[in-house]
Amino acid sequence: MTPAPATGRYKWYVLGILTLAQTCHSIDRAIIGLVLEPVGSEFGLSDTQRGIIAGFAYGIFFALAAIPFGIAVDRFNRRKLMTIALTLWSGCTALCGFATGFWSLLLGRAAVGITEAGGTPMGMSLLSDYFVKEQRATALGIWYLSSGVGLSIAFFVGGWVIADHGWRSAFFAAGIPGLLLAPILYLTLREPVRGNTDAAPTTIATTGLWRRIGELAAIPGLTHCFIAIVLIATGIYGMSTWITSFLIRTHGVPIKQAGLLVAITYGVLGSVGGFAAGWGVDWLNARRGGFDAARTAAFGSVIPLLTAASGMAAMIAPSLNLCLIFLFACGFFSASYNGPIYAVIVTLAGPDLRGLAVSIVQMGANLIGVGAGAFLIGAISQYVGGTHGVAWGIGIALLFTLWGGLHLWLASRTIRRAASPAAAALHTPAAMA
Repeated sequence: MTPAPATGRYKWYVLGILTLAQTCHSIDRAIIGLVLEPVGSEFGLSDTQRGIIAGFAYGIFFALAAIPFGIAVDRFNRRKLMTIALTLWSGCTALCGFATGFWSLLLGRAAVGITEAGGTPMGMSLLSDYFVKEQRATALGIWYLSSGVGLSIAFFVGGWVIADHGWRSAFFAAGIPGLLLAPILYLTLREPVRGNTDAAPTTIATTGLWRRIGELAAIPGLTHCFIAIVLIATGIYGMSTWITSFLIRTHGVPIKQAGLLVAITYGVLGSVGGFAAGWGVDWLNARRGGFDAARTAAFGSVIPLLTAASGMAAMIAPSLNLCLIFLFACGFFSASYNGPIYAVIVTLAGPDLRGLAVSIVQMGANLIGVGAGAFLIGAISQYVGGTHGVAWGIGIALLFTLWGGLHLWLASRTIRRAASPAAAALHTPAAMA
């Protein structure tokens, strides 16, 4: 198929389809957080085992597949790759409903992790070739609505399904949307001209992997952005995975109501916050003369602080009502960093390294953030014990989110210094002679 240029209304249709695909990604990743209690009870799992299934079982295998997918995204037809990945991760999610114990469910979640590793780099790479850099934070903010919407569907619909039909049916229901969407994506999505929205020309990547990783590491501020997302994910994903257990154990909320509350927190409010941050930073940049990576990173650095502060307050709130006020605030901020920071990453990386850059971020975010975050909370909960064990685990995990905000601030400073006239003068031919 001949590559299509990014023109007119069609790019918004592409954004819609890719957002739906990423919503399926979010549903299939998030559903494990809702079933931890009934699955743990049926299989007699400890909190540490639950943390392994929710975290490392998914995160380690996601990380193993991330770099190969990143290389493929920069070299091959992304429409075809996305169709295959969407079909596989949806099917693997449905198969988790047939689990008979710890090891079979672990293998099922590992399969979901491997196949989902391609979703984010493919989606971001495609969108970056449909939207110019001045619109990318908004486009990625809309695309990241999928995280909140998917989690909302998983917890709201899943809570009802589990209450009436059991946890196995929740896995079956979670896999269906992606299987239905895959043929629509394949038949209606057009592969764009790679790099057509960027000023610099692009070529199919042929250099060695380590050299390309070195090129990414040499870009000022990019490594800080990578580290920041990994740290932020440790707290945010860990909290979203265990928040249902927290509400059930600490405040005695029934699973159907807990699912609804988490759907509102991370679904409705998370989606609103994610869109607002993406649109807001594009609006700010437009008023200040155009996209500025340093300004955008600085904007993003405030969000993890607000997320961690409100999340910790929710953990120590003495009543359910007060807890929910802080929890809703935390949900609003939880996904807001995505649009601004990924706009910085895909813009700084450029079209030739975009897929690899996003894959490296996702590898770290899932191996360390998703894997360690969910496991850490489970291990701390088991160590502390009692009704407040999960609260202690979440509170400690959110310290990593604060740490991530510091790296975003450092990224902003590094990018700003590199763009200064004095820094530019050091790299002129005369200065280097």
